[in-house]
Amino acid sequence: MRRLGAILVLTLMAVGALSAPALAKEGGVELSSTPIGLKPGEPWTPQIRLILGTSEQLARAKPGVTIRNVDAGEELTYRAVPTKSPQVWDVRVVFPEGGWWLVESFDGVTGRAYPLAGQWYVERPPAAPAAPAPLDPEPAGATFPVVPVAAVGFALLLAAAGAALLLRRQRLRLSHET
Repeated sequence: MRRLGAILVLTLMAVGALSAPALAKEGGVELSSTPIGLKPGEPWTPQIRLILGTSEQLARAKPGVTIRNVDAGEELTYRAVPTKSPQVWDVRVVFPEGGWWLVESFDGVTGRAYPLAGQWYVERPPAAPAAPAPLDPEPAGATFPVVPVAAVGFALLLAAAGAALLLRRQRLRLSHET
């Protein structure tokens, strides 16, 4: 038993030691804020923090933000400008019109895009009626699960009938014994 415990501890230590460099190589991008409450034409000025593995990757970085209008499909890309820190970049994003937008950032080195979770709503001018788009559209074929609910209901009905029969037999047995 002790031997098994020692093997388990050594295995966990090896997995931890091997996974740390793998995660460090993965990299990524973080945005300092989200575009909540913006109106068309108002600037959104987040900072982009690069999480890259090496200083060589940081030197080659050309990060930015891409926004995509969900309804019209219009796509705009804004390049970031460096700050004093090689890992932090400033970007200025302007949503040209109201509606639902997808936002993703990129590091300009790995070719990966890092989407900002969900869709973001930019207020429409008061003259235009706001038609909210669903955050997560229903997947095709998503309906009420009739068959599983009916199966559970049928199983409960059978269980109730079985319990009723069992109780009736018990009562009949007791009445015949007296």
